[in-house]
Amino acid sequence: MKKIALPILVFFIHCAFFAQAENLSALKHYERGQEFEAEENWYSASEEFQLALQENPSFGEAWFLLAKATYELNDFELCLDYLDSAQKFIKDRTDVLNLRGMCLISLRRLDEAQKIFKEILHKYPNNIESRFGLAEIELYNGSFDSARSFYLDALKRQKTNRKALLSLALLASETGKDELSENYIQQALKSHPSESEVYYFAAYLKAKKGDFAEAEKKARSALQLKTDFYQAYMLLSSILYEQKKYDEVIDICDYLIDKDRNTIAAWYLKGLSLSRQKNFDSALEILSAALAIEPEDEILRSALELLVDKNLPLEDTRRSAWAQFHILKAREYAKFFKGEQARYEYQRALKIDPNNIIARSEFAAEIYKLGQNELYLEQLSFIKNNEKIDEKTLSDEEKYTYTKTNDTIEALSSLMKYSLSAKWNVEPFYLDKIRWNIGLYYTRQNAVLLHPDSHEIAAEMASESFNGIAVTAVNVEKNPVANFGEAFLKARKSSQDYFILMNFEETEREVSLDAAVYNGRNGIKISEFNLFRTGNDRFSSIIRSFRRNVLNLLPARGKILARSGNEILIDMGKNEGIEKGTVLDVVKKGNVRTCDSKPGVSFDEKFALGQIEIEKSDEEISQGILTQKSFYDRVNIGDEVLVKKIPEKKESSQSVTADVNPSADENGNPYSRTEKLTAEELGLVKTPAFLDLIRKIY
Repeated sequence: MKKIALPILVFFIHCAFFAQAENLSALKHYERGQEFEAEENWYSASEEFQLALQENPSFGEAWFLLAKATYELNDFELCLDYLDSAQKFIKDRTDVLNLRGMCLISLRRLDEAQKIFKEILHKYPNNIESRFGLAEIELYNGSFDSARSFYLDALKRQKTNRKALLSLALLASETGKDELSENYIQQALKSHPSESEVYYFAAYLKAKKGDFAEAEKKARSALQLKTDFYQAYMLLSSILYEQKKYDEVIDICDYLIDKDRNTIAAWYLKGLSLSRQKNFDSALEILSAALAIEPEDEILRSALELLVDKNLPLEDTRRSAWAQFHILKAREYAKFFKGEQARYEYQRALKIDPNNIIARSEFAAEIYKLGQNELYLEQLSFIKNNEKIDEKTLSDEEKYTYTKTNDTIEALSSLMKYSLSAKWNVEPFYLDKIRWNIGLYYTRQNAVLLHPDSHEIAAEMASESFNGIAVTAVNVEKNPVANFGEAFLKARKSSQDYFILMNFEETEREVSLDAAVYNGRNGIKISEFNLFRTGNDRFSSIIRSFRRNVLNLLPARGKILARSGNEILIDMGKNEGIEKGTVLDVVKKGNVRTCDSKPGVSFDEKFALGQIEIEKSDEEISQGILTQKSFYDRVNIGDEVLVKKIPEKKESSQSVTADVNPSADENGNPYSRTEKLTAEELGLVKTPAFLDLIRKIY
C-alpha cells in the first residue's frame, strides 16, 4: 500500500505545482493587461487577457476585462459573448451587468438594456453606473431632460463624480445653456485637477464656443498631464487649425504619424493645413498617402477631389488614377442594378478626369439602359470629338472602346433622323434650360473632432452633385455665414429663387445633414428635411438624398421654343417627366414667381395664355397642341410653361430620371419619387453627435 501511495502523492504534488505555475503565468498576463488598459491601449490589453485565459480558462476577472477591452474596440456582439463567459465565474456583479447593458445600448437593443439597469437599481438603489446607462438611453430617445435627471441623481450620490459632471457640462452646452455648462466644467476641474480627461473636455467646450485661445491652454494642460493622450493631440491640432497656426498643426501631425502611420486624422489635417498654405502639391501627396491607408474615408477623398478640381490641369495624368476608384465603385453598383448610385459614381469619375474614355463610355452605357438614346449619343460624340485624345497613347481597352464608339455613333445617328430635334431643327443639348437659381449656405462649426472643415466639404459636394442638371444653378457660398440673416441678405442680393441653410454633422458611424429651404425673395421657410445615414458609403448616400429632396421641391419649368400654328415645341421632355397626355399651363414670359410660403409657383390669371397637351416627347424637348385661353392669340416664343397635370401612372411606374431633374408640378407636389429619403422613412434612428463624447467618459 505504501509503495502505491507514494507515486500517487508525487503525481498530486506535480499537478499542484503545474497548476500553480499556470496560475502565476495567467496572473502575469492579467497584470500586464491591466497596465495596457490604464494606458487605453485596448488591442494590447485584449491580447494579454486572452493569453491569461489560455493559461486559466476559469479566470472570471480576465473574462470581464477582456469584455471591457472588446467593448472599447466597438465589437459589441463579441463583448456580450465574453460577458457570458465572465458570468459563469463571477455572478451577480453589478459592473458585469452594467457593461452588458452598455453593450446592448450600442447594439440599439434599448429595451433589453433598460430592463437590466432598472433591475440593478431595484436591488442597489445607489448604483451610479446604472443611472449613466439609463441616461444614455434617454439621450438616444431624444429625452434630454430625462437624461439630465439621471445625471443629477448620480451627482447627488457622488458630488464630485467626474462622469456626471462632464456629462452634464456637455449636455448643457448642447442645449445652449453655456453658463450652466461652464459651472459644471469648473466643478470638474476643481474636483479633479490632475485628470487630463477633464482638461480635454474643458478645451472642447471652449473651442465649441469659439474661445480658441483658452481652448488651446486647456488642451496643452491635458497633454502635460498625459503626454500620450492621442485625442488631446487631435483636439489641439483642430484648435490650432482654426487659429490658422498651420505650421504648428503640421508639426503635431508629423509627430502622430511618426508614432503610428495609420493615424488617418493626422494625415487629413496635415493635408488641409498644407492646402491652406497654398502648398497644393504637398497637400495632394499627403491626402493621397492617407487614401492609400484608408480608401473608404469619403470625406478625406472628397477633400482631395475638390483640391484636384481647383488646382490641377485637366491633362494631369494623376487624375486617371483617382478617377479609377469611382469607376470600380460604379461597376459594383451596376452589378447589383443600383442605377442611381452607379451614375453618381461615374459622374464623380468624370468630374475628376473628364477625358477618361472608359468612364465616359460606361456612363453612357448606364444612360442607354434608361432608354435615353439622345443623351447616350451625346456622350459618345463627346468621346469622338475630343481633340485631346491621342489614339497612339491609348491602351488596348481604350482603343477597343474608341473604335466601338464610332460604330455606335453611326448607327444611332441614323435613328435620330426621325426625332423632334430633326423635325424642328434644334440642338436640344445646347439649349439654355436654367430655371432655378439656388444658393447653398452653411454656418461655422467649432470643435469638429473627426474631419475639420467637413461642413464646408459637405456643402461643396452637395453643390457639385447638381452639376449636369441643366435646369438648376446651385451655388455654394465659399465661406460660412454667421446666421440666417447673412444668408438671406446674400441670397436676395444675388436674386436667388431659393436659398438653403444646411448643417452637417458626423460621428464615427453616422452622418446627418439638416437643411432648411427658404424663399429668396422674402426669407420665409418653405420646407426642411433632416437626412441621416449609417453604414458604408453613407456620405455619398446622404449627398444624393439631399439632391433628390431639393429636386422634389422644384416645379418642372420650361419655355416655348417654336410654334407652327397650334403645334408648339417646348424645351421640356421625358427627362422632366413629360410624356404624351401631360397638360401644361402657358404663362406670359417673366410672370411666374415662387409661392411666398410654400413650394410651388404662382402667376396672375391675367397672364395665363392657354394650355398645351403633349402629343409627343423626346428626352429634352416635346411637341404639343395649344388651346388658347382667349379669342386673341397672345402666345409667343419664350413664354413659360408649367406642369398642370401628369397622366396617371401605374403604381410600379417611376420616372427613371427623377433623381436628376425637378419633379414637382406647379403647386410643388412631387410626381415622382425613386426611393425613401428620410431617416424616418428608412426606419433609422439618429444618434445625437455629442453622445459619442459622453460615451467616451469613464
